Amino acid sequence: YLLLGSPVVCMNVLTAAASLACASPPNQIREELLRYRRVRTTGVGLGAGLVTTSFALGIADGAISPVAAAAAAGVGLTAAAAVTWSHNEARPPLSDSRFVVQDSLIPFAGQGLFAASPVREGEYLFEYAGERLSEEEYFERYRSGEGRYVAVVDTLALLGEPIYTDAADPARSGIARWMNSLPEGECNVRKRKQRFGGQRGRMFFYAARPIEPGEELTFDYGAAYWDAVSAQAAEVEPEEPAADARRLEGTTSANSGQ
Repeated sequence: YLLLGSPVVCMNVLTAAASLACASPPNQIREELLRYRRVRTTGVGLGAGLVTTSFALGIADGAISPVAAAAAAGVGLTAAAAVTWSHNEARPPLSDSRFVVQDSLIPFAGQGLFAASPVREGEYLFEYAGERLSEEEYFERYRSGEGRYVAVVDTLALLGEPIYTDAADPARSGIARWMNSLPEGECNVRKRKQRFGGQRGRMFFYAARPIEPGEELTFDYGAAYWDAVSAQAAEVEPEEPAADARRLEGTTSANSGQ
């Protein structure tokens, strides 16, 4: 799943898994991801070490004031705490009765989620709810990495293990699973992920503009999701290629028509 949206994200875990699935046996996919994460962690560690060493040498040489260095560290920690707090969500979600699931207006997209009453711009809608999985549990369930209903939230700098939320089972999931995708600028819902703190791993949705009753709710899944879908589709040779391509173009992680 996309769910993807931070400037620090260089590569989505599921996109990597889907690409690896084309060339690697299922039992090798997670090993490849772990190796990728180790390389990434080493790079970030080396970068942090160089910055720390530079500050230490600057202080020892008198080029940097210890007071200024401490102040800079304090500002950085305060900014990090503020960003973390700003991504938390304490408000209750809107009632499910404010929405209805019915046939999507997007061709070949199956069902979609529609507003049953007006929604104000910026209003908190709901979060992406489902079964929360560790990476091990995810790959036990989806050995080829094809979790089409799974939302992934990475950690800062992609160093730690991501958190996976599987909404494949409607009985154990929230209504966010029914939203379809439109490109950014056309969709009326925006997402926000919490990568830190007590709410780490959760993804929240907000109205990007006023939404009228009868409008379908959509958000941008992101390029990473569609790259993963394309990588999976490349392995299949459909009987009717043109029809299958059109179906995949409209398919969503929440609405595959199944």
